[in-house]
Amino acid sequence: MNKIYRHVLLVFVFLIIICSHLSAQLSANAGSDKNICPGTSTSIGIASPATGGLAPYTYSWSPAAFLSSTTSPNPICTPLDYVTYTLTVTDDTGAVATDIVVVSLNYVFYTNAGNDTSICENSSALLGADLNVTGMGVTYSWSPTTFLNNNTLPKPTSVNPLSTITYTLTATTAACPPKTDQVTVTIIPTPNISAGSDVTIFEGEVTILTATGGFYYAWSPEPVVYEFTANPDVEPIVTTTYYLYGTDDSNKCPAYDSVIVTVIPSEELVFYNTFTPNGDGNNDNWYIGNIYKYPNNRLEIYNRYGKLVYKTSGYTNSWDGKAFGEDLPEGTYFFVLELGDEKGKKNGTVTIID
Repeated sequence: MNKIYRHVLLVFVFLIIICSHLSAQLSANAGSDKNICPGTSTSIGIASPATGGLAPYTYSWSPAAFLSSTTSPNPICTPLDYVTYTLTVTDDTGAVATDIVVVSLNYVFYTNAGNDTSICENSSALLGADLNVTGMGVTYSWSPTTFLNNNTLPKPTSVNPLSTITYTLTATTAACPPKTDQVTVTIIPTPNISAGSDVTIFEGEVTILTATGGFYYAWSPEPVVYEFTANPDVEPIVTTTYYLYGTDDSNKCPAYDSVIVTVIPSEELVFYNTFTPNGDGNNDNWYIGNIYKYPNNRLEIYNRYGKLVYKTSGYTNSWDGKAFGEDLPEGTYFFVLELGDEKGKKNGTVTIID
């Protein structure tokens, strides 16, 4: 009986010990959050990050980025940015517990001099990045101080630099070594835009303007044919100043010029003997300068066989090379233009080119 009693007692004690271990809930401890200097390392977790449950324990850290080990209780972390790590502890019964730890870098890490930039002459550039702010324990110093509105601002302005210049930012905090970064401000020269020499024409004539010195152009006032090219067509009925806006190939830095087209009043019709009615919006209609001065005109167009292919009264430069809605073939056609009001008659040829 004594042997049986001792055996039962030992079993009872063993069960008490087992139950005492099982009664403590498994928990994980990933350690305290860390804030470290850029380029340095720290350990996360603790020597014994699991309590409760039933030993032995296994450990798993995620994500694996920047860690010396994903299975160590307290691995070494060398982060390149803010990271939240999750520790997963599994005990011998398969129970699981988790905890997290945050590893962040001192705010000096996020400061920088900004992106290199190009600006026009006589303009300004904002330096620094959006994360350069005050109130985060960081002080800023820019060099050289040339053209800067304030060399201690997180984001100073380089005001009207005279030539390309590189600035160095030194960001300092009490806890970490200084961080330096550079930004270059490149000056784009103003293009030497020219609208050409002044021109004199007779009323009803079209003249071609000539722009040089740029890459992109825009002419005004309207109407200007091909207004975004270097060589637009204009037909002013009175003396007009045309203004040219031009930029270099970056389309960023503009320059301006102007040209005067002097118009000598004239009643003479100006016939343009070719046009290209291909629907591209350029020279699609047969043009007669000053035709608006003869509102009672009558126009007839004949092919080389003498067949009438087009006629109208009060012609206003609207013929698009069609005969009864059909495109006419390339070739030379003959016109008869009665000016009306007993002002006579004009005739000649006009050529259609595809």
